[in-house]
Amino acid sequence: MRVTMPTPEQVRQLPELARVRVPKEWEDMNGHVNVKHHLTMYDLTSDPLLELLGISEEWVRTQRVGLFDLEHHIWFLQEVHVGEEISLFLRFTARNEKRVQGHVFLLNITHDRLASVVEFVSAAADLDARRTVPLPVVVANGIDVLMARQRALDWTAPPSGAISI
Repeated sequence: MRVTMPTPEQVRQLPELARVRVPKEWEDMNGHVNVKHHLTMYDLTSDPLLELLGISEEWVRTQRVGLFDLEHHIWFLQEVHVGEEISLFLRFTARNEKRVQGHVFLLNITHDRLASVVEFVSAAADLDARRTVPLPVVVANGIDVLMARQRALDWTAPPSGAISI
């Protein structure tokens, strides 16, 4: 399925969660960043995302609820090389009682182009029972606020069709 990706200008309309300069250790024998490090960069958004939703590490410890990723779909659009600066932006696309779906856009700041996109589905989980639970009200409300702002944008995130909630 062919999808239309947003432009770098459109991606910059989203909340920026992290920025990283690609270290030498991430280069593979093909001379670019290995696939596992696209996920490493995606993973850098976890704590900033919780902060954006108003969730602290203390809240997670006391409430015993966390967010777990269930699925990923990755589009690799451009090679990423050592020394390049990558910025990661978030867009939520759907939510139900227990799950949230969205995209993290990896924008190559050095070359002003979209490098990759990680579409994800995450769920709230009871950290003691290790089972999914409804999204806590504070989390659901934070997601809803961001989704309302993002619906006002003049572009939509590309659905892979491979995952959904």
